[in-house]
Amino acid sequence: MEVRSGSVWIAGRCCGAVCRQRRATLRRGPVLLLLLLGSGCADCRFLSQTCPQPPDPHQAAQLPAPSESYRLGCPDVLQIRFADYPEWDVLAVVDLDGRLPLESPGPLHVEGRTLEAVREELARMAQVPVERVTVQLAAPRASRIYLHGPIRGRTRIVPYQGPEPVIDFLKRVGGLPPGSKLSEVYVVRPNVAAGQRPEVFPVDVRAVLIDNNPATNIPLRPSDTVYIGETKRSAIARLLPHWLGRIYRHFAGLLPDDWWPRNRSRRP
Repeated sequence: MEVRSGSVWIAGRCCGAVCRQRRATLRRGPVLLLLLLGSGCADCRFLSQTCPQPPDPHQAAQLPAPSESYRLGCPDVLQIRFADYPEWDVLAVVDLDGRLPLESPGPLHVEGRTLEAVREELARMAQVPVERVTVQLAAPRASRIYLHGPIRGRTRIVPYQGPEPVIDFLKRVGGLPPGSKLSEVYVVRPNVAAGQRPEVFPVDVRAVLIDNNPATNIPLRPSDTVYIGETKRSAIARLLPHWLGRIYRHFAGLLPDDWWPRNRSRRP
C-alpha cells in the first residue's frame, strides 16, 4: 500500500507539474503573439511612408520605362512612327540577327544600340528631320531581372529596362512590401557573360532612403538577382490559414488600410 500510495503521489505530482507548465505556456502565448506583432512594426511604417506600393505591381514591372542607356536586343519590341510617312508606322520585333525587319525605309541592325541612336538612323534613312521620327520600346524582352522576396517566397521575373538603381527598381515594381527585412537586401550578379565569378552586393536600404547615401544603391545589370529577406511575422502569416492569415497580417501591419472590402467602399 505504501508503494502504491507513493506511486499515486508521484503520478499526481507529475500531472500537477505538467498542468502548471501548460498553464504557464498558455499565459505566455498572448505575450509571445504581441511580441511577434510588435517586432518589425517600425519597418512596416517606414516602408509604407518611403516605398508605397503601386496600385498594380505587376503592371508597374511590365510597363516599359527604359533609361537612355538601354541597349536593344532580341526579342525587344519597338513602336516606330513616321510623321511624314504614316504608312510606314509599325510594331516590330528585333530578330535573332539583331535586325529590325522593316519594309520601309528598310531593314536596320539595332542590336546593342540605344533608342535615340535607332531614331537618328531611321531619320537618316527616311531623309527626314529626327524630330519627325518616334521610336519607343513597346516591350522589353531582351534581358531579365530576377526578384526574390517576401511575396509568397516566389521569384518574379521582371523585364530589364536599363541600369536602374536597385532601390529605384524595387520602389517602382513594389518589391519592398511590408514584411521585407531591410537588413537582408542583396544583389547577386552571376557574371556569366564576362566569364568571372559571381558577385554579391549588400544594399543598405536605410542609408539610401534616410541618409541619401547612394553608395550601395548600385545600378542593376541584365540577369541580376535581387534577394530581399523576410521578417518572422511575414513568414508566420504564410503558414496560417487564409482567413486567419489576413487578420494576422492586418494587425501585424502587413496589409494596407483598405484590405477590408468595407474600407475600400468608403474611399473617395
